[in-house]
Amino acid sequence: MDTMELRQGSVMSDITKKAKSSQRRTSLLTRNNNSTSIAATSMKAQALANKYRLSKTPNKRDPPTKVLRIKKLNEMHASGAFDIKNNAVEKAKLRKQSEWTTGQNFDEFDEFDFDEDEEYYYVDNNDEDSSQKIYTEACKEFGAKYMKLIYNQLAKETLSLLSVVLRTTDSKAFATALVKNSSIDILILENNHIGGRGARYFAEVLTRNTYLTDVKIVENHLGSEGAEAICKALCNNNYVRRLDLSGNGFVEDDALFFKDMLDENHALRELYLGHNEFRERGGEVFADGLATNDFLRVLDLSWNHLRMGGATAIGKALQVNRHLEKLDISWNGFHVRGAITMSKALETNQALSYLDISCNRLTDACVTCLLQGLKHNSTLRVIRMAKNPMFPESAQRILECVQENPNIGLDLIDLGDQSVNEKFYEILSDLKTKREGFKVKYGVVWKADREVLGKQDDDEDEDDLINEDPLLVLMEYARMENISLVELFIKLDSDKSGSLSREEFMDGLEQVNIPMRRKALNRLIDKMDQDGDGEIDFDELMDAQEEHKEKLKEYLQGDVPLDETEIGRIDKSLRNVMNKRYIMHKF
Repeated sequence: MDTMELRQGSVMSDITKKAKSSQRRTSLLTRNNNSTSIAATSMKAQALANKYRLSKTPNKRDPPTKVLRIKKLNEMHASGAFDIKNNAVEKAKLRKQSEWTTGQNFDEFDEFDFDEDEEYYYVDNNDEDSSQKIYTEACKEFGAKYMKLIYNQLAKETLSLLSVVLRTTDSKAFATALVKNSSIDILILENNHIGGRGARYFAEVLTRNTYLTDVKIVENHLGSEGAEAICKALCNNNYVRRLDLSGNGFVEDDALFFKDMLDENHALRELYLGHNEFRERGGEVFADGLATNDFLRVLDLSWNHLRMGGATAIGKALQVNRHLEKLDISWNGFHVRGAITMSKALETNQALSYLDISCNRLTDACVTCLLQGLKHNSTLRVIRMAKNPMFPESAQRILECVQENPNIGLDLIDLGDQSVNEKFYEILSDLKTKREGFKVKYGVVWKADREVLGKQDDDEDEDDLINEDPLLVLMEYARMENISLVELFIKLDSDKSGSLSREEFMDGLEQVNIPMRRKALNRLIDKMDQDGDGEIDFDELMDAQEEHKEKLKEYLQGDVPLDETEIGRIDKSLRNVMNKRYIMHKF
């Protein structure tokens, strides 16, 4: 028994030794094969790196600044600075810059090997641009959708992509190709649903690409994440001259990113930020950056809900800024407070040549305030003031100010479809003879004889208006002519009693040329006079406006088209009566 156990132990020992010996031979063989494979791969990668390294100098770049860049580019080629795969120092530098740009470790482009194997190419085209090759590889690498539209434009000076959806991986591959691109000057991305994540990829491009000078990324839902990434990238960018980020959902807090960018960036000349929501607090923050920036020449802040403190801050910034030449602040809410600071800005600012302040709730009082500063200004050439609730008398005062102050340098005054009076037309005719090239855009010249027109009973449209609800007629006319009834009431209430007599209210409506006969006006006042004291109180006017809003809301929510409702009929009759009653003089 002991002999059998000893014999079995000896056999097991021999088997164990043979197994270990075989394992060592297999391990050694595998190690040798791996070493051979790695060496071969390394040699192949080095050969491909040399083959696809940027060595072709662009044949364009007429401006001196770009000639200097090409010279620097050639020097970098000669030194092998573009060999990102094998240049660890350059790679670390770019990673550090990326971390500063986005606030975190951004290794998106480090994942991509710019000198990948040939098997990634769809075609072997010797005339293919290097960024086109990179784009093809990146699509394979990141699983992005290959777009021939992008591929073809990578070799052009302008790349425009409109209403083409870019997923996150699509943006990543696209941005990867732009990193080394040296032909594109202008990049236009519109309505591509890039989002904040995609914006980070393109922000990374701005930290590396030195050839882009005009960047337009609009209606792309960039949000706060995109605002932060792009603004931080531009803090160190000295090449982009024009930036358009309109309609990207930026909010009040995002204004801080743009403020910091304006403090640091000395290259940007044009900035377009329309159709966002900076509002009051955002306007105040943005104005701080505008006041200290000496390089920006064109700024668009239209449709940003700028009002009260935000509007005031923008006006104060213009009093300090001496370099901005064109400013668009249309479709905000500057009103009286904003008009006061803008007036002071016009008085002191001698750089601004273009101002668009259309649709900013500028009343007659606001216009009077603006004219106080305008009469001291000699550099403004164009002012646009359309869609503001002013009376024809205010339009007349604007021309009188230009007539009385020859130092005013205005060449164009745009009042949109603002109705004017005959005196306005007379002053304009005189100015045209004295000022060469002077132009004014306006609506129609009203000439009305209310005593005569009151006797014309054969107008079917006016008969229709008599039979309609007089309150709706008044509210619709005020809406069509952009008239604020509250402003009108305050203007007519000279004794500040808070009420208007029947005659005062009638006279006020006649001043704005409302196409209603005395009979209809009396019916209107009877309906508005709720307490029957023969006067229109301010509260009664407010109640009338609220009643109109409720009725309009009811019509809009109904199934019947608005044109077929009572309001639609009134609107049509009003337009017909106005066309028949008044003589229209075109400019």
